[in-house]
Amino acid sequence: MLTAAVIGCGLGGKLSLDALHQSSGYRVVAASDISVAAGRTAAGRFPGLRVYEDYREMISRHPVDVVCIATPAPTHEPVARDVMNHGVRGLLLEKPVACDVTTAEKLLADVVSAQLPLVVPHGMLVLPAPVDVKRQVQSDAVGRITRMDVTNAVDLLNGGIHWLVFLLDVLGNDRVGQLTASFDVDGRIVNDGVHVESRGTTHLTTQSGIRITLQSGIRTRPTSDILPLDQQRGAIFRIRGSAGDIEFSAWAGSYWLGSDSGGELVRCVAESDPRYHQVFLDRLAEQIAGPKPDYYSAELSVAALRLIETAYQSHDGDDWPLGQPLGSQVN
Repeated sequence: MLTAAVIGCGLGGKLSLDALHQSSGYRVVAASDISVAAGRTAAGRFPGLRVYEDYREMISRHPVDVVCIATPAPTHEPVARDVMNHGVRGLLLEKPVACDVTTAEKLLADVVSAQLPLVVPHGMLVLPAPVDVKRQVQSDAVGRITRMDVTNAVDLLNGGIHWLVFLLDVLGNDRVGQLTASFDVDGRIVNDGVHVESRGTTHLTTQSGIRITLQSGIRTRPTSDILPLDQQRGAIFRIRGSAGDIEFSAWAGSYWLGSDSGGELVRCVAESDPRYHQVFLDRLAEQIAGPKPDYYSAELSVAALRLIETAYQSHDGDDWPLGQPLGSQVN
């Protein structure tokens, strides 16, 4: 059994703590958060869990096999390097790997050089509905793809990175050839310690000619005229093909498969299905036991970050630099 610790007890940390607790392959030992209240909540949910305010003290006192990092985005890279220096056998690192591509690529290169297993838990790579949508697209169930549209009330860095990872996974070798973007920053929105847009539109075109549009930001309102209300959870994806279309919500367990003759709602999720953090932690355990790590989720995450950075750099608002951290924040 692998021992584990979690740094950051917010949303991502809670997902890791739950997954570790439910897994038969892990024993969660400790957690840390600079918020005393967050630490107390974690300790209350998991009796026997040792909780610290300073993650450095935690990893010094509790040498573990695996560390899950769920701190604010600007701290991911420095925290990951601190953890690597303590001899862990595997890392789960929340997205983004870093706030800029150069830093993310350097960290990933060092992780690969050390042959340290690493997963970045992008749920759309493993959730049943997106996985089945990928199968439908790649088997030409809706013909030749012409358009992909995504709408969500989350910024490009914190939400769009999930959408882009999914799209890059589905598209495979059909790389993005063109990108244009426009952003509204009047709301002065901060998310996870980073300057982000109030509303944004990003247009991408792949080498085969597929047109992709991402609508992002808190002022965006994702809605669907096809999906049942209980199946509209998060981003709305619309995939148009020459012989039909697919529409689904990122975190729901179903998708609409349509054609000229009609359509159907395809349900994919069973109550017994594991949460996606547990899937990634199980894969991490397999990599630790196996001969060679698989960096696919991390590589896709950095590739998506590269597109986001390109989009953000097209914004000329120097007074609100998109994608840049507000300041140093370390758990």
